[in-house]
Order: sequence, then structure tokens, then C-alpha cells
Amino acid sequence: MTDDADLASLLETRPDFASKLDRLLDVDAEQDAWRPVDAGVDDAVAVTLVDSGHVEKVPDGYRFTDRETVRAAVDDYRRDASDDRRRIRVRTALLVALALVVLVRLPTIQEVFRDDWVVLASNDPYFYRYLVDQALLDGPLPSLPERALRGEPLLAATLAVAAWPFGAGTWGSGFVVAWYPVVAAVATAALVYGAATRLTDDARVGLAAAGLLAVTPAHAYRTALGVADHHAFDYVWLALTALAVIELLSRSERDRRTWLAAGGLAVGVAAQALAWEAAPLLLLPLAPGLALAALVEIRRPGPERLAPVVAGLVAGAALAHLVHLLLGWQFEAVVYALDLLALGSVGLLALVVVVRRLDGSWTWLAAAEVVLAIAAVVAVRRIPVVSTELDAGLDFFLRSGPAELAGVGANYGAVGVLVILGFASVLAAPMLPFAAKWGWQRLESGWFVVGVYAIHFGVLAALQRRFGGELAPFAAILGGVGFVLLASWFDLVKPPVPRRLAGRDTDGAVAADGGDDDALVVPDRTRVALLAGLAGVAVGSGSLYAALIDRRLVITDATYEAARWISEYVDEHDIPYPESYVLSKWGRNRVYNYFVNGEAASYSYAERTYEDFLFSNDADSWHEEFADRVGFVVTRDLPHLGLISASTVQSTLHDRFGSATISNIGGVGHFRAVFATDDGARKVFRVVPGATIRGPAPAETARVRLVADVSIPGDEFEYVRRATVTDGTFEVTVANPGTYRIGQGDTTVEVSERAVQAGEAVTLDS
Repeated sequence: MTDDADLASLLETRPDFASKLDRLLDVDAEQDAWRPVDAGVDDAVAVTLVDSGHVEKVPDGYRFTDRETVRAAVDDYRRDASDDRRRIRVRTALLVALALVVLVRLPTIQEVFRDDWVVLASNDPYFYRYLVDQALLDGPLPSLPERALRGEPLLAATLAVAAWPFGAGTWGSGFVVAWYPVVAAVATAALVYGAATRLTDDARVGLAAAGLLAVTPAHAYRTALGVADHHAFDYVWLALTALAVIELLSRSERDRRTWLAAGGLAVGVAAQALAWEAAPLLLLPLAPGLALAALVEIRRPGPERLAPVVAGLVAGAALAHLVHLLLGWQFEAVVYALDLLALGSVGLLALVVVVRRLDGSWTWLAAAEVVLAIAAVVAVRRIPVVSTELDAGLDFFLRSGPAELAGVGANYGAVGVLVILGFASVLAAPMLPFAAKWGWQRLESGWFVVGVYAIHFGVLAALQRRFGGELAPFAAILGGVGFVLLASWFDLVKPPVPRRLAGRDTDGAVAADGGDDDALVVPDRTRVALLAGLAGVAVGSGSLYAALIDRRLVITDATYEAARWISEYVDEHDIPYPESYVLSKWGRNRVYNYFVNGEAASYSYAERTYEDFLFSNDADSWHEEFADRVGFVVTRDLPHLGLISASTVQSTLHDRFGSATISNIGGVGHFRAVFATDDGARKVFRVVPGATIRGPAPAETARVRLVADVSIPGDEFEYVRRATVTDGTFEVTVANPGTYRIGQGDTTVEVSERAVQAGEAVTLDS
């Protein structure tokens, strides 16, 4: 005889017993007899249930005496427990996740807002700030400069409109450009939450996805405060596109919400095409994703869910093409790529309709899709403008270059993958087979779209780590499922909805799983602590790695001080551009030139010449190259290169201020040291014609040594030049004004500032 009171008491004293009963009840429904090990519980559980009369022992194991009564008791316990628990609104939890997004992206705030300057991180953000300033120069309304019309016109236009109230070249425009990545990150996280929740019908998965995205290093450092390049902007439209496709593939109705989602898809794909010249790489996953979705849809009765998707793609292609024709935005090849995608989607929909009317199977459609794919490849190769850009893109992937062009595991293998992609990738990878299973078995084609996106960007990230940020939203969606599933294995929460079988729940620690409920049940303190610990692993490691990467991107104190000093010097002496151009390492060239002369369009000249100059052996031979082109040269410490030859320009300038203090190595006469940071990490030299000193040499002297004491902001040094004697006279060019002592005697000569700047000759009396 069963004792329901004993069972209720047992559930009250041992909350974990409910999840064990769930597993046993599921096994009991499938088997005539079972053993505790079949459900992953210990024998003591079965003994307890036998003692209470709910389970009886049979020859092959055990079985419930009244399964429905036990199920009802468990459900009653959950209902009562749920009523007594505290709840938190889903919107509140989402706001917490979005606050985490912001918090993780603020470690750079002190380095970005310095004194009255907005010092953007890294190098490329200054290009976008430059474009914004240029767009605001002419007329009361923003107008894109010519060089902004191709490549990233939508980003430049958006930033210019946002900065328009502040005007060009102001602290306000820098403020807008600095904060835009953080705003984009919040928008992306909100869209990822929406996509994950819609895909899984589980708000907890959406919240976990938003939280994982917040701490994914590849996304966090690309959207950190001050890291203002095109990537953060691309993430928004990529996430919007994914959300719209998932929404449309989940709806059979043709209502207002359906067409609103189709409009969102149109805006998403059009914006992608107009936001980056490599947009075809972001749009490409839609082709195989929709092809797989069609194989699911052909097995489903009812209206074609692909139709609104195709309508959105066609509308998006039309919108992008219209903007291209009217405003001249973007390269033709990029717009044509979206046109081809839209045309291909129309062909795919036609195939689905034909196969359905012929009462064919999904295998028929698969064969037809192969033919369509071959035709698409042939069409792409036969359109010159598209095929040329495709070849250029492939060549770009095969080239080596900056660190971001290396794969995520290029330096540290699996550890590097974790450092760049974070905990989300660890949780997401095992979910890919589940996504395929759920998509096929449950006829939920959105899983295939997310899976294709994840695989596509995973491959790209393996080739070039810059695409780790594009992978992050999709890794976060799958990782969100993995996180909730992992927590459910520890009986902390219910399994995610896609994993949950009919009638099977774990302990009701979380009541709301999306859908109509707008509140989450707060579990008991023990589970809260364990959940916090599990989340802390992801949040802690991801935040730490993101902060470490951010520290490598921010402008160092030495670079900031050097740029600030040159800027003030140029303003004080009213030096025009290009005489004020700063030659530096290409990776910081835009930083210097934006603040010094406002020109940050390109670093190509620095990339071509800077290292060749530094590692040559004769600085003055570069004077003709630099004349009227370079005004200042910035040198820096190079400890990572070890011992550098004393004969190089790098050593001569940076270590000896251009002085010939080593007897067999000449100094420089056209590079005047003007500034050094307190720690000596950066030194600034002005390119000058130099003053030429001529005069008689002391008797029986083959070489004449000239010395001047020089004091500059940040340091003092002896500037030494050596001149060869010819026919009893010497001649040498010096870069610094001052009083020069000649040879070992008392002879001196005064060189003025004007003589150095104008290239005048100073003759020593006989």
C-alpha cells in the first residue's frame, strides 16, 4: 500500500528526489522492469521507494505500483514549491545581462578619455573619426567624402549623423565614435537574446546567450570603448538578419509580425551590403542555411515559410541597389553579390513549390539544389566584376600580415582558441550535432541556419582571428543552450526546452522558459550559489581575457605624450600639412597624424618606408625622400628584437639622438631630436635641412669632432658630429642649433635655429 504523505514529506526534505523520480518514471514508462542504474540513480532510491510502497520488486528489477499517482505527487510538489519561490522578471534579467555587456567593455575608459582628448584605441578607429570629420566639414548637413562612398559608407554616414550635433573635429565627435562600439554591442546582445529565445522557446537560453556574448573576448575587445572600426557595426546587422530569418522560419502565419520580420531581414541584408566591402562573406551562410531549411520545409505541410524569407531578401537587394544607384554607395560587386543571393533564393523557393506539387520527397529537392548550386557557381564566375572581387578576396585570405590575419589558434593552439573565443565556443561545439538533430526531427529549420553560420564563421576564424567576433553571436546562441543543458545535468535548472521530453522535468528551479511567461523562478540558495559558480567560470575567464586584449590595443602613455607634444609644437610653430606629417610605426601612424594634422586617411606610406628607414645604415640618405613629405619621425623601444646593430638608424636615433658618439659610426645631420618621453620609450625627431658648418681644420688632423650640448623636453645629451678633413678644411651638416666646440681646442661656432631650419651655411673664420 502506498503512502502519499510519506512521498510528499520525502520531497519536502529532499528536493533533489524529484529529478530522480522523473528519470525513474521515464524509464518505467519505456520498460516493463528497470534497475536504478538504468536511470542513473543509486540503489538507495529504489529501496526508499519500495519501503514507501510506491515501487515493487520484480524478478528483472523494479517497477512502480502506480506511476500516475507518483507523477501527480511530483507535479503537486513542484506547483507548491513554485508558488513559494521568489521570481525575477525576464526583462530585469535581460537588463542585467546587457549591463554586463557594457561593463566588460569599459576597462579602456581611463585610456580613452585623457585630459581634453578622446584617445581612441588602436589605429584604425582614427580612420573612421577622420571620415566623420570630413563628412561634417562642408555645409550644415553631413556629406560623405569621396573616399567614404566605397567600402563602409553606411557606417561613415551613421557616425556622421550621430556626431553632427557636435560639429567636426571636436571632442564631441570623438565621444560619439568612442561610444558607438559599446552601443552596437548592447544592440547585438539584445538581438542575440531575441534569436536564442525564439529559436528555443526558452528565455533562459536567451539570457545565457546574451551573457556569453558579453564575455566572449573576440566580441568584447572588438566592441570595447574606443575600438571603433567596422566590426561592431557589422555585428548588429548580422544578428538582426539571423533573428529575422529564425523568426520567419518559425511562423506559419501571414500576419503583421511576419511582414515586420521580413522588413527586418530586408534592412539587415541591405545594411550588411552597404556597411562593409567584404559583406559577401557575411551574407554567404544564408545560401547553404536556406538550402538546408528548404529540406526541412518540404517535409512540413502548410504554407511555405520560405516565402517571407525570400521576400525579405529580394526587398533587401532592391533597397541596397537603389541606394547604390542614387548615392553611389558601395562597390558594384558587393551589391551584385546580394542580388545573386536574392535571385538564388527565388530559385530555391521555386524548386520547393515544384517538388511539392509533384509530391516529391526531400531527396528530390536535395538533388535539385545541387544543380542550382552548380548553376550559381557558374554564374558567379561569368560575371567579371564579381569573379574579380572573389579572386582578390581569396588572395587576401592566403596572405600573411598583421596579427589579426592569423587564425585563432595560430600562436597558442587550443589555449589561443579559448583566449579569443572564450567559454561560449567550448559550450557551442558539442551543440552542433544536437542542432542538426533538433532541426531535422522537430522540423525546426532555424537550427540549421544557426549551425551553418557557426560553422562558416568558425572556419573563417580559424583562418583569420578577426572573424572571431562574427562567430561570437552564433557561438553564444548554441553556447546558451549548452550552458542551460550543463546546469540541468547538475539538477540546477530544467533542461532547455529543445532537450526536454514530454512529461520529463528536473526539479522546478526555473519556472519560466519563454513563451507567455515573463518571470523566472529564483531557485534555492544552494542552487543559486552553484549557478553563480558555473556562470563565474565563463564570466571571469572571458572578462579577464578581454581586458588583457584591450590593454594591448589602448594607446600607451608614451605614444599619447609624444602625440600631444608634437601637436602642441605644430600649433605653436604653425606648421602646415604635409610638413607636419609624422612618420611612425604603421600600427600607430593614424594616431599621431590625426592629432597632429587631422589627416588619418592612410598609413600606407609609413608601412612602406618606416622599417626600411629604421634598419638602414644612413639616415641622411633619406632626407631627399622625406623632404616636403615628412615633418617628424617617432622612434620607439624595440625590446622584442633583442640586440640591434649600432650602425642602424634605429640605434643611432633612438639610442644616441643622432649623435656620432661611437667613433666609427656617423651621426645624422637632418634629423633633429626635439622630444623624449620621461621613460625614453618614444623619441621625436624633426626632419630639417640642417646647417652646414665649414672651416679650416686643426693642423695634421684627419677628422674633426664637433660637439654641442643639447637640451630637449625629456632629456639632455651631447650631440657629436665628425667631419673628414679635405685639403685642410672640413664641412659637416648639423641638425641641432647651439654652440659647437670644434676639436680639442677652444674654438667654437654658434649655429642658430634659423640656420638649421633654412639649411644655411655657417663659416668658421680662419
